[in-house]
Parts: sequence; C-alpha cells; structure tokens
Amino acid sequence: MLEFFSSILKVIFIVFFFGFCVGIHEFGHMIVALWQGLHVEKFSIGMGPKLWGFKYKGVDYQIGWLPFGGFVSLPQLDPTDAPMTSDERPLPHASPKARMLTAFAGPLFNILFGFVLATIMWGVGLWEPATADSVVVSEVPAYLPEYVEPLQQGDRIVAVNDAPVPEYLGETVERWGDLCYAWNALYPEASVEDTVKLTVVDPDGQEREIEMTPRRNPEFDAGLRAGDRIVAVNGKPFTGGVSEFQQEYVYSNAENITLTVVRNGQRQDITYSPVPNAGMEGLGFPFFATLNPLQVGEITPDSPAAQAGLEENDMLLAWGGRNVVGARQLTALLPEYVGQTVPVEISRNGHALLLNIEVPADEAITPKALGISFHVLASEVMADSPAAQAGLRYGDQFLAVEQLTSDGQSTGQMNTVVDMRGFQQAVRQCGGNPVRVFYSRNGKESSVVVTPQLNNAMDPPTYMVGVVLSDALSKVVTHVNPWTQFTRIMHSTARTLGLLFAPLTSRVSSAVTGKPRSVPKAQIGVKHMSGPLGILQMLWFKLRDEGYRGGFAFIILITFSLAVMNLLPLPVLDGGHILFAIIEAITRRRMPAKAFSYIYNAFAVMLIGLMLYITFYDGKRLIRYSGIGSDDSQPVVQEKNGHKAPAVEQTKE
Repeated sequence: MLEFFSSILKVIFIVFFFGFCVGIHEFGHMIVALWQGLHVEKFSIGMGPKLWGFKYKGVDYQIGWLPFGGFVSLPQLDPTDAPMTSDERPLPHASPKARMLTAFAGPLFNILFGFVLATIMWGVGLWEPATADSVVVSEVPAYLPEYVEPLQQGDRIVAVNDAPVPEYLGETVERWGDLCYAWNALYPEASVEDTVKLTVVDPDGQEREIEMTPRRNPEFDAGLRAGDRIVAVNGKPFTGGVSEFQQEYVYSNAENITLTVVRNGQRQDITYSPVPNAGMEGLGFPFFATLNPLQVGEITPDSPAAQAGLEENDMLLAWGGRNVVGARQLTALLPEYVGQTVPVEISRNGHALLLNIEVPADEAITPKALGISFHVLASEVMADSPAAQAGLRYGDQFLAVEQLTSDGQSTGQMNTVVDMRGFQQAVRQCGGNPVRVFYSRNGKESSVVVTPQLNNAMDPPTYMVGVVLSDALSKVVTHVNPWTQFTRIMHSTARTLGLLFAPLTSRVSSAVTGKPRSVPKAQIGVKHMSGPLGILQMLWFKLRDEGYRGGFAFIILITFSLAVMNLLPLPVLDGGHILFAIIEAITRRRMPAKAFSYIYNAFAVMLIGLMLYITFYDGKRLIRYSGIGSDDSQPVVQEKNGHKAPAVEQTKE
C-alpha cells in the first residue's frame, strides 16, 4: 500500500513540475507581451478543452483538461505583414524589439526558474559522481557480448561444440553476452572456431542447436585486460569515476579511442576503433566492465591499516604494485604478503599517496584483520526473489544481518557486514530460518525480514536472498552552487548538439579543406535523443532510485535544456522569432505572410516528423525497460557533506 501511494506521489510530481517547466516558459512570453503592449488572446495552464477559466482585460485565462504544459496565443509574434486575431480582425504591427523581447522571455523564465530551484538544491545537496580520477577494468570479453540472432530472450546456453558450459557465478549461463564474460573469466586467452555450435534450452525447457560466428572484441584484441586502471580517454583525464569516464568515452565520437592505462605500475596507451554496442542502441559504448577504485568503508582504531595512516573513504589503487580490483581480489592477494610490509597506493581527495602497511604473519589474513571494512551494496535485486519481496532495492547499503528463529524471534546473533563475503556467510548460515537485514537507503537506516531460499543449482546447495552485491560507490551527495549546475548543463547540451550536427559539419569541413572525412563506426544520432515520453521515463527512474533529490535535479536539467533548445534559430522556435525580428530590424522590411507560411509550415512538418521519430525510439526504450528492476545508469549512494549501466565488481547472493 505504501508503495502504491509512493507511486501516486511520483506521478503527481512528474505532472506538476514537468508541466511547470512548460507553463513558466509560456508565462514569461505572456508577461513581457503585455508589458510591450502586444495583443494576448489566451493563456492556458494545461492543454486540451477548457476545464475552467475567466476573462480579464481582454485575455482569456483557462485551465485545460490535460495537466501537461500550457500555451499562450500571441498573433503579433509572427513576422508577417498582416497579423490578425483568431476571428480575423487586423492587428497593428509589433516592433522588432517587442517581438524579440517577448520571444526571449520564455527561455529567460526557464533559466530564472532553474536558478531558483538550483539555489534550493545547493543547500539540500545533489547526487554527483563519486570523485575518482581513474576506473578499474573488471572484465573484458574476448568476443562481443551483444544480442545475436537466433538467440532469444531467456535462452540458456548449456554447451558449445558439444562441450558443457561451466557454471558462472553459480548460475547457468544465459545468452551470448553471459557466455562471453564467462569465457573471459575462466579462460582469458581462449579462442573459438570461426563457427560454433551452441546447444540452448528455451524458457519452456525445449533444447535446440544453432550455429553462429562470434565477433572478436576490438578492446580485447587491442590489449585491454581485466585489472587495467584507466586514467585518461583520448589524452583527457577525468575526476568523476565511472560516470564521467563513460560520458567521455561516448562523447568522444571519434574514429579511434585511445585509453591510457596503468598496468603493473607502468602507463601505456591502448588504441582501437570502437564498434557500435547493440546493447546501447548502437552507441560507441564500451563492452568492457569498469568500476570505481575500491573505497574504504571504515578503519578499526589501532589496527595495522590505522597505524599505516589509511583513512575512511580512501580509495585503494594498488597493493604491492598490483592494481586492486575489488574487495574479493584484495582478499585473494593478502596471503602472498603475509609477514611483509606492503607498499599501498591510495587516492585521498584526488591526491595520490603511498602508504606502507604491515601484514601480520597470519596465513588466514583478511582485510578485516588489517582493520579495513568495505561498503556492501545491492547492485541488482532479482525479480520475485526473497529480497525483492521484502522490499530491498538497487543501491541499498547493507549494514548488518541478524539471525532469527523459525518464528521470527532474535537468536541474539548479529553479524556486522564488513565485506561481501561476510554478508554471504551471514545469509548462508541461516539454516532456512528468516534473517533481519539492516540497511541504509538515501541516508536513512532501516531493516526488513528476509527468508532466504535454497539454491539447489549451487554445489553444495546454498541459501540465497536474490541480490547482486557490489563494493563500489558510484555517487555521493554534494552541494553544487547554481552557476556550476547551469554551466555543466550548458556544456553538456552544447556537446550533444555538436555531435548531432557532426555528420553535416564534417562534410562541410571535408569539402572546404579537401581532406577525407573521419567517420566513426559508432556515433551519436538523432535516435539517441529523448522527447517528452523519454524525458518522463527518465524522470520516473530518477525519482525511483534517487528520490526527490534526484527528481528536482532532473527538473533543473529539463528547464535549462528547454531554454537552450528554444533559442535555436529555427522558425518554429523562439530563436526563429528572434532571428526574423533581427532581420526585419536590419532590412526594415517585414516578411510576406505567404513566404512566412511556407517556411513555417515546412519547418513545422520537419519538427513533427522529428518528434515522431524520436518518440518511436522512446517507445522502444519504454518497452525495453518496463519491468526491469533497476536502471543501469542509476547510482549507488553515500552521503558526504561539502564535497554510473555503472559496472561494478559483483557477486550473486
């Protein structure tokens, strides 16, 4: 019931604030038009037939039945030689200045509203990518893990060339992508024949054989390997961890990608030509998985880690000269350094430091024995699993697990969660009884009772709750001033527009300079844009996974972006009205009504076609993501005062 009311509140939030972004835009037009003495026929909050309204000083004010946006009727804004009212009464010509001010007022009010909201969120705090000036490669498939016909959703690959496929992370391999990652994890240098025979089992249990030709992954062939630490993309460093790295990778839109990596303490460049990623709508998105450097959760006082100077929130970059790829890998490394003083490279507040940690002479050494605890979070919650039924969500940070009796009473045994293995052990020793899981969500601590289920596919059969665990933080709460919020959005919008027009500008440049065009195999296109349907979908995901803090941040993005897009010099937009007014002010001649009608209608048809095209792809995304438990662009979170699909080291539990 609470979930139902929460969904209703999200819908109300979306309808009101999305509509307000449009409504404040139209309100700006109306206010300045009245100030300039222009004829205003109607101002509507909402669209469709009139629900309620009144007339004041010649202007019809109304509320429409459809609670989306609004509009204002301004016949004198058109740059024609015969402006008329809706009932065909002639109107006096509006001056170019009045039209420019009126047209500009809409985007201006969007910007003002954005700054007001950004000022509020400056104090409240926004989700921002966790500070990290490198990312660690956790997996690189040797073959492209993309959707391949005739594999279907839900197919399980059970054999390749009649050889059984090994289980990967306790689950039977599903689809070609899982098989690629499984092979790379188990046989990093393995190769397959040009054509392979796959034995698959469909969701109904029917077995069939198919043949396919795997495609080599250019990332793997160029030499990228799990454990590499990436510090720059095409020579450009970054500070926002996985989120900023992925953005720089996609936005490079280049024919070749050069990754600067650190391996065994040495820097080297890896260059290759990226191919379209079928799983990301053909964008040049990496196929390899990355995670932020492993971040320390807590340090036990007087422990070896504390004595060496390690602090909470430090990021572990390298241990004994070897890059750290998550807590599991670090735990596996420790026995090699028993009784030694180990050089440990860390990052603290963006600065690299070198510490020396004395590892006790204990063959069963663990990070906890060194005084180091890590964050343990849910990077995925399986549908219909015990965890999902109990209400656990993507991004929840697990704090402790309490053992209960069969009737739900406490046994007095409480296991503090210090790493992923500790959470697994606490669940697996339940003996079929329920457990109480203590967790933190959006800075608030709570608990739920979960009854683990026995997974007989494991050897031996193991109790699990149905979550994929992660020890990597991707986002934190920061306090960003309004001007920085504005400039970031403007920079991102400018880069996006530049990439959308790149095919045209590259042709012009090639024609002028005579140099051949450099065309990437994968590039950002119009189909990757989002219209109203896509924006509403993304706003829903933001509210679901980041709460109202994330929702307001997205509204700021919408209102600033709406201002920029409307200032483009196209006849159907405010920028077009401003352009026509400037031309009239220079030439001192008004545009003939017939000429304007042809130009306006042509661009209107193109804009409508463009919106239908974008909405088609928005609809495909809506179908694709409906019913998915988490959006891979959403954050795993931690609160920090004063200061994304992200891939993480993970294990199923």
